[in-house]
Amino acid sequence: MTYEFKLPVRQQEVVRLIALGDYAAVRDTIHQLGAKGCADPDRWTKLMPTGREGEYISIHTRRYAPAAD
Repeated sequence: MTYEFKLPVRQQEVVRLIALGDYAAVRDTIHQLGAKGCADPDRWTKLMPTGREGEYISIHTRRYAPAAD
């Protein structure tokens, strides 16, 4: 006997916040957004150099269910 099992389809919206600048400014911005409850500091990527002198980038990805129409 075979059973077919289907998981429900979950529609998700994705928002990415990008912080780009010198190391201290990006780090401070991440912590300020966390203090305001806008973006959890633990959900940001590690600060990575962009290849430009003194410039760093970090990305925060947030997924959530879309609002009902």
